[in-house]
Amino acid sequence: MSKGAQIAIGACLVALLLGWYSYTNLREATSFKYYQTLDEFLAQGASIEGRSLRVHGYVASNSIQRDLETKQVRFLVQNDPPHIGLAGGHALNVVYQGLETPDLFKDGAEVVVEGRLQSHESETVFLADNVLAKCPSKFEAEGGIRDAGERGDGLKL
Repeated sequence: MSKGAQIAIGACLVALLLGWYSYTNLREATSFKYYQTLDEFLAQGASIEGRSLRVHGYVASNSIQRDLETKQVRFLVQNDPPHIGLAGGHALNVVYQGLETPDLFKDGAEVVVEGRLQSHESETVFLADNVLAKCPSKFEAEGGIRDAGERGDGLKL
């Protein structure tokens, strides 16, 4: 077999593998899911029930309940951080199957929950398969932008 035929067969094989990979990972758009804010999520209404979604929000103060018997964590997600003093507004009732939550998961934490909306007898809950707690930024300036040659403690570099 000539060298050109070997290269052509190899290129076709690579193209077929890339095509198969793209088809299997992108057909349900599960690989590249972006999150929605809570307001965007709630605006869609009942049309999203049962679909896999990601929702961004903040854990409402004093809403985390860990049930050791059923191995569930229940909490509320709201659109705005609780520490800024705004009224809570709408909240999403979240049930996470499992007790192992991220280390940064606490009242007021910024979270992204992955799961689906499901209606039970009298309540609608978001059944979370995954809870992601976002790390608060430690690198934001506290009082505006500092001089590039000044450290955070006021000393010059």
